[in-house]
This record gives sequence, structure tokens and C-alpha cells, in this order.
Amino acid sequence: KLNSIPGYREQFQAVFGSDATIGAVGKAIAAFERTIVSGSAPFDLYRMGDRSAMSPAAVRGMHLFNGKAHCLPCHSGPLFSDQGFHNIGVGMQKEKPDLGRFEHTKDPADRGKFKVPTLRSIARTPPYLHDGSEATLLDVVEYYDRGGNPDPGLDPLMLPLHLSAREKSDLVAFLEALTGPVPVIEVPE
Repeated sequence: KLNSIPGYREQFQAVFGSDATIGAVGKAIAAFERTIVSGSAPFDLYRMGDRSAMSPAAVRGMHLFNGKAHCLPCHSGPLFSDQGFHNIGVGMQKEKPDLGRFEHTKDPADRGKFKVPTLRSIARTPPYLHDGSEATLLDVVEYYDRGGNPDPGLDPLMLPLHLSAREKSDLVAFLEALTGPVPVIEVPE
């Protein structure tokens, strides 16, 4: 697919001296991941005792994240990801859905499952969900609030949340508090 896009083919040739092979794509992803650096997010500062680091809305959102919004089963730990694979119904209603992990395992139980991403620096990475179908964090919260899209393999953790407009806004404020400043990295000459 990448080689069918002239711009990608040109860039892979310029950077790696080859077409977009599995190896070159792996190198490109690794190079990109090395650029993802974040300073202490307001959440981290709050956890270290600076109670002024997060807004009251973000603090309310944190409590929702840890409770009523039911985020922790999948978005846990320091990276806010269980590193697991879940079907949340994204794109499964399409005529040709992206079958996710199933494409690699061929296990029918993996149909529509995708790896849970980190929520660190999430405010910097729109659009959201594996297919980019949600433009904003509020759109993502709305998606989860309705319980995702119906699918026979939908993860049982996907439930309608019944959040109020204020709760949705507070949850977005908390997600934004997981994004810290980009540190300036001095490159020696």
C-alpha cells in the first residue's frame, strides 16, 4: 500500500535507499517513536504533590477516569495502557472492516482487536482511534460514552457510560493533563 503512494515511495528511497519494505517501515516507525518525548505532564506534577498542577476540571476527570468512566481496565499503569488487544467496535460496521489482530493470528477471537495505545501525550496526536475516525478527544469520549459500535466480538468492557456534558468535558481535561511540554533537547555539534 505504501509503495503505491508516490510521496511515500520517494521518501523511503531518499531516507532508506529502498522501497517501503517491512524492514524500512520498522526503521521509520522506530525513528518516529524516538522523537516522542514528553516532559512532566500536569498529571505527573499533581501526583508528586503539586495540587495546583491540574485544573479542578482535570481532577474531576481523573476521578471519572478511575471510576464511572470505566477507563482503568484497559488504560492502566504508567503508560495508561494494559498493552493488550481489544475490540471496541471501531470500523467494524464497514463493508470491509479492518480485522486488526486477526490478520496476524487468524484466531477468530482476535477479529477487530487492536492494541490499546498509551494515553501519554494524547492531546498531541489527533485524529484518534486506530483508523483516525474521531477528530477530537471529546469525539473519543462520546464514542466510549455510547459504548462503541455494535459488533459480535465487542469487548465486554465496552459499556455505555451515561456521562453528563460536564463529565465528558472533565474527562477531556484529564486526558489533556496527561500531555506535558516537549523538552528542548540540546544536540551537540
